[in-house]
Amino acid sequence: MPRAAVHARSKKKTRDADVSRARVFEAAAEEFAARGFDGAKVDRIAERAGVNKAMLYYHYTDKAALYRAVVGDMFASTAAEMAALRETAGSPEVKLGAFIDVIAREGQLRPHFPAMWLRELADGGQHLGERNFGDIFGIVSTLAAILREGEVSGRFHVSTPFMVQMGIVGPLFMFLATAPMRKRLMAKMPVVPPDVPPATLVAYVKSMTIGALTAGRTRSSASQAGRR
Repeated sequence: MPRAAVHARSKKKTRDADVSRARVFEAAAEEFAARGFDGAKVDRIAERAGVNKAMLYYHYTDKAALYRAVVGDMFASTAAEMAALRETAGSPEVKLGAFIDVIAREGQLRPHFPAMWLRELADGGQHLGERNFGDIFGIVSTLAAILREGEVSGRFHVSTPFMVQMGIVGPLFMFLATAPMRKRLMAKMPVVPPDVPPATLVAYVKSMTIGALTAGRTRSSASQAGRR
């Protein structure tokens, strides 16, 4: 077979493999979001993806590896954005607002993730891998650095990064995960109130988080901190 034909055939096989891997990933994301790790079935994932189990296991060694890949997609992307955020200029308030924007944006880009994460938290994080934990550490470390900068400058009260993180992620992901339930609830109400746009919730979380950290802080407080 001519070299050009072999090369073209190899490229097609690679494209086909990429397509089937993406289908498996998307099917798994839907399955895990709907049923959690324990309730998810590899047979259903393969059927939804339109592949056989042999092809699924070609891409992912087992259900745990597939689950960690789906979760890791969110964490790795978020951690990369956070690493870039740490290098940007701006006040602690601006950086904290940008931190919240990243969490909200990445969650909205992956409708499956908020429900998966709430289930995983209820399970104690037992299905996460070391790489997942490493990315989580990077995200929380970025938040800790922003909070520390605000504290040193006298702009923020002293706080616990983990508690602030929960105050940010909790309402954002609860809001995103409950979208189907809110839709069903509103369909049964005689007078349907308007649903809250995601941007409104993000602005609220920013206001509450930054407001709590800066409550009672004044310019004189910041100047005094700067002279220490």
